[in-house]
Amino acid sequence: MKITKEQKLQMAKEHIEEGIPLIELVKKYNYNITNVKYQCALYQRYGPEAFKDRGIKTYTREEKLEAIKRNTAGTSMRQIALEMGLSDASIIRDWVRMYEEKGETGIKDTNSRAHYLVHEERINKIALESMQDRMEYSEAENEYLKKLYSLILERSKRLKRK
Repeated sequence: MKITKEQKLQMAKEHIEEGIPLIELVKKYNYNITNVKYQCALYQRYGPEAFKDRGIKTYTREEKLEAIKRNTAGTSMRQIALEMGLSDASIIRDWVRMYEEKGETGIKDTNSRAHYLVHEERINKIALESMQDRMEYSEAENEYLKKLYSLILERSKRLKRK
């Protein structure tokens, strides 16, 4: 279940301001306890501003490489993400994975996750690509059949002449 920014803010407020134990919040929101702790730390450091939609946020290549370098030096992903004000610490993990797979060339400037394709758009994109592939295959098959038919006609004309 995906938790909205408003729910994350509410969760952090309940723990910090109202003193509700983390275990109760985990049960109430059905959310991982480490993620609840991260949201609380984010709230303590930046306040409610950390949970507001800040529009398009671009992470530069240099910021990403610095975060990766700090992570490989031993700083935890959660600490780095907290210092950068990221909504989720797994963003750093994704950057590190990309760096390990493709090296420095794989790290590029990108927009924040909120602007990636949503699930429905991703499904539509896959369906469109699949239909385009089928259409190209059908066109190629049609061209093949036309050519085969013309060869059959040509052969039958040769046989009639003899």
